[in-house]
Amino acid sequence: MKIGKTESALNAEIERRGALFAVLLDPDASDDSALLKAGTLAAENGADVLLVGGSFMGNFKLPAQVAALKAEVKLPIILFPGGASQVVPGFDAILFMTLVSGRNPNYLIDEQTRGGVLVRALHMEAIPTAYQLINSGKRTAVEFISGTMPVPADKPKLSMVHSVAAELMGMRYVYLEAGSGAETPVPVEHIAYTRKATELTIITGGGIREPETAAIRVAAGAQIIVTGTLWEKVKDPALLKEFAAAIHIKG
Repeated sequence: MKIGKTESALNAEIERRGALFAVLLDPDASDDSALLKAGTLAAENGADVLLVGGSFMGNFKLPAQVAALKAEVKLPIILFPGGASQVVPGFDAILFMTLVSGRNPNYLIDEQTRGGVLVRALHMEAIPTAYQLINSGKRTAVEFISGTMPVPADKPKLSMVHSVAAELMGMRYVYLEAGSGAETPVPVEHIAYTRKATELTIITGGGIREPETAAIRVAAGAQIIVTGTLWEKVKDPALLKEFAAAIHIKG
């Protein structure tokens, strides 16, 4: 599958800036005005991309919310789905993910089979992404919903070999995830091992609460840093700018 417009733009920005700052918006945690305000705040203070989604979305107004966001911000808005039912129109692209760290067939192929026809019908750009859940010190929503065990935090080679397999199967991105509200972020060793062993674009998120934590993971090889839960509690433009400065290692 050829690289699409949005993925090409992300890759070009990674080359230009060194790494990108992504803010994850959860429609289930925000009403319409709060979601729009959070997205606008992120766009005005250094974010490069908005991800929208989560483990469970019971929000039938999502297409309208995305349309409102697109009217106000010029950043790429990418769907971060928890399942096929979340594939709706309006997004610039979708992280078309397979939970490669798990062994639940529903998230290895079943949801992808259901969602794939919707993605094609909507002419939505898909970014083939390997999704790996890394243990963060507590049970997360992703672990509960998916019914899978996370990769142990002290076993970075396990996430690396899953990344190698994903690359050989044609995936271009890998998302190393500690989970929403994680106690600790993905250990740098997981990122470093995958960086050395693959050419995948590495996304990481979960438990990243300080700019320094983000910068350390960029230094280890992460190319997109995702923060989400933090901004549900902290509405601080200055902190957003600090994150952007820490992540944009090429300025």
